[in-house]
Amino acid sequence: MKIIFRSKDFASVTGAGLGFNNRRPMASPWHYQGRMQHRDWQGSYECYWDGTDTSGTTRKTPTELVWTVRGDARLFALAAALKIRGFSVEIEQDAQ
Repeated sequence: MKIIFRSKDFASVTGAGLGFNNRRPMASPWHYQGRMQHRDWQGSYECYWDGTDTSGTTRKTPTELVWTVRGDARLFALAAALKIRGFSVEIEQDAQ
């Protein structure tokens, strides 16, 4: 299962008590990855600043972070928690 949402900054997500932690840079500039550790869900995430391509070249001034969270069905609870906090959330099922 995969959840995709956007935020204006890191603090609004990492400071919300949703379990986003261990953020570290990826191979591409402006791209990050980390773990979700919460009592109700677990998973991994990647995020990047919208407006950058995979080479890290900025096409425009980045204004939003795009977050992709992967995990099992318990992420439905995370999606609900994000919606309560005002984030627009997309949910995608893994292909079986």
